[in-house]
This record gives sequence, C-alpha cells and structure tokens, in this order.
Amino acid sequence: MSDFGTISFDCTITSDAIECSTLNTTNQMTIPVEDILCIVPTRLEDAPEYRLLFLENDNNISTTPNLRRIHLKTAPSELSSNLFISETPNIYRPDNHIKLHFIVSTASGTGTAKLLFSRILQPLLSYLDIEYYQVHETQSASSITDLCHSLFIPQAEAGVEQTIVVLSGDGGLCDIIDAFYNSANNIRATPNISLFPAGTGNAMASSTGLLANAKAALLALLRGKPFPVPVFAATFSHGARYVQNGQTQSPRAAQLSCRRIYGGVVASWGVHAALVADSDTIEYRKFGADRFKMAAKELLYPSDGKESHRYRGSVTIFKRNDQDQENSEQEETLEPREHMYVLATLVSNLEKDFRISPESNPLDGSFRMIRFSPLSPERAMQVLSMAYQNGQHIHDNDVMYREIEGFRIAFDEPEGRWRRVCLDGRVVMIEEGGWMEVRKEKRRLVRILL
Repeated sequence: MSDFGTISFDCTITSDAIECSTLNTTNQMTIPVEDILCIVPTRLEDAPEYRLLFLENDNNISTTPNLRRIHLKTAPSELSSNLFISETPNIYRPDNHIKLHFIVSTASGTGTAKLLFSRILQPLLSYLDIEYYQVHETQSASSITDLCHSLFIPQAEAGVEQTIVVLSGDGGLCDIIDAFYNSANNIRATPNISLFPAGTGNAMASSTGLLANAKAALLALLRGKPFPVPVFAATFSHGARYVQNGQTQSPRAAQLSCRRIYGGVVASWGVHAALVADSDTIEYRKFGADRFKMAAKELLYPSDGKESHRYRGSVTIFKRNDQDQENSEQEETLEPREHMYVLATLVSNLEKDFRISPESNPLDGSFRMIRFSPLSPERAMQVLSMAYQNGQHIHDNDVMYREIEGFRIAFDEPEGRWRRVCLDGRVVMIEEGGWMEVRKEKRRLVRILL
C-alpha cells in the first residue's frame, strides 16, 4: 500500500470493514475491522482530526505485518470505544529517566525481532509521537542480564517506573526474571514487561494469549494491565555446571555452587531437557521450532539402534497438606525410579498448540508436574502428540499430572548427558551423585502487561 501522507479520508462502516475514500474517490481502500489497532486524535491544529493505525500483510511475503496509518476527517462512532486512545500513557512520557526500553533479541527464534521493531513498533512510536525511549540490541547471550544489572535493576531500586518491551522468545523474559531475583535488593518500582514473541516456542506468550492474533501483543503494550509473574527457584548440588551450545563449560567458568536459577516457565529432566540441550546448536537452530522435533526423534529412535534411554533417579514431589490449616507439606517419592519425562511448569502451553498443562490458567501461580515412566518410542510419541489435542495426554493412564509445591531429583546416572536438566531453556548438568531441587517462589518482582 502506498503512503497517503496527510491525505484526509472519509469513511463508512460495514459489518466487518471500514471503507475509506477521498471526496473525488481518487483514493479508496477497505480495511478489515479486525486489522485496526487503534484510532488516535492528532495534536496539531492544522492536521486532520484522527489517525487510524492498522496492520497490513505484505502480500504474504513475510509473516510479520506492517503497521500503516491513514488520516480520517472524523472518527466513526460505530467503531468500538476500545479502539480510541485519547492520550499517551504516563509511562511513555519523559522525566529525568528514560522509562521505555526496547530489547531486540537478535538471536531469538529465526531472527524476526528486528522485523517486529522496524515494521511495527518503530512506526507506532512515531505515530503516537513518542520520542523518548531506548533501543537495546543484544550482542551476546549475556546482553539482557548485563542490561538488568547496569540499568533496569538500579532504576527499579530507585523507584523509576519502567516498561521493558522484550522482542524475543521466552529466554528474554527469563533472563530478566533470573537477574532480578538473584540481584535485586530493594525494589521500589516493579518493572512492567511487554512481551513480543519472537522465539521458537514462545511458551509465556502462548499461555497468556499474546499469540491469539496479530494485534494481541500491541494491545497489551498500549492498554494492558500489569500482572505479577509467578516464579520458581531451582537450587543444585555444588558441582552443577551450565551447558551452552552443547558444550559443558569448565568448572571454574561455570560452576553454579549454591547459586539459584529463577524461572517462570518450565523445569524438566528426561526427554524434554535432553531435546532442548541437543537442539541448542547453530545447525539445529536454523530449523526453528522443528529443531525440537528433530532432536526428539533421535532421542526416541537413536540412530545407533539402541533403545531410548531410561533416566534413573529418585524424584520426590512436595505437596500441600490440605488437611493441615498451617499449610504444611507432604513428601512423596515417585515409583518406579526410572523415568522418561519429568516436567514441572507454571504455564499451560510450551508452544502455541502444545498444551502441556491444560488445567493451568494464565499467571495463576499453580505449579504442575507431568511425568511418565519409560515407554516405547511409539507409545511416547502417542502420549506427547495428545498434548496437541488440547492437552488430552493428562487423561492417559501412563501419565501422572499433579499440582505440586516443588520437587527434588537425586540423580543416579553415571553418564553426564543423562543428568542434564532444563530451566526455562537454560541447560545445567548435575554432577554424578548430585541433586536439584525446585520450589515455588513467594516474591513477585516483575510484572507482565496483558
């Protein structure tokens, strides 16, 4: 679509579209109502009365649409009042601090973060006359964590209200969570996170409705309300080490000691953790979300002809004692002590259609475990495929599905690759004879706009 500049249109409303035209009908267009983002009054006396912002697909060349603008002489009263924005929210107005930040994750997913910013968010800022903001492009895996330590946490401790727009997969949000919970001392202003999914899984966005349609994340940024993000904390035995790009880091560089890892999505061991770890290579990542399926196939049907691995260890779950008014906990060690899939999550979906915990509601704080013992590859695939059928796997007799307060794994595996765990995409290898414990966290230090 060509740029109509300051040409002012008249418009009429049909059942599902807005018909726009100039007086001499030289310029005409039809905009589906579902594509309209908002209507904004102009602030200049000699300018047209309103700006209508809408999303337009570029002939299906890219899955990332463009944000367009046209000027209207009058605002059609038939349109929903929810589409009108009368003034820019206070959070986007400058004071002594820049309060609006954009994190563009250059390595997330298949590299769509830059397109999201250039095609949608940058025009939006211009159309809304927002001039004071900062854009931070990630340069390394530690960029977001470094930003938290150098900028976001000090401002939160100083009482500065911040909106941090994160264009990434789950990793960007999880980096912020981990940094704040590990380092913040006295948060006076909880930051608001606006999430624009640009990853392969996008579990948080899928679970909270931010992938419901092309406008969902934009509407959350413009008029969303902040909700506290539930978090878990994972602790480890002293020899635990990070694994990055398939390589275990040296103990001196990466030993976790007693450091905690905080997350808001998933903690797992078994097939899920192994496929995340195995697919975290440059060659696998170029396949996007399909990399997980490719890694899963190798785990279930090893190319060397061996049977799929039986993960050995003791898994103990902590449950709330509903009979005790003081909310004490009960412990239960799961049998048998061989496992295939052990996963606990705070969200409902790990991918848009992969509904791993169907009884979880957005940000409700419930922590649920999905677990099953070693199964044949065909049977395991059958169980996991049922998660794509609105979470029907939880009704399978081979699947345990429970709400828990936390869990502990004591590993009984001589080979390191079978002691890898996944925490919101981070892969950690536990030392032989070591353990991991994961529990719900009571504090709420970050919020997400929905």
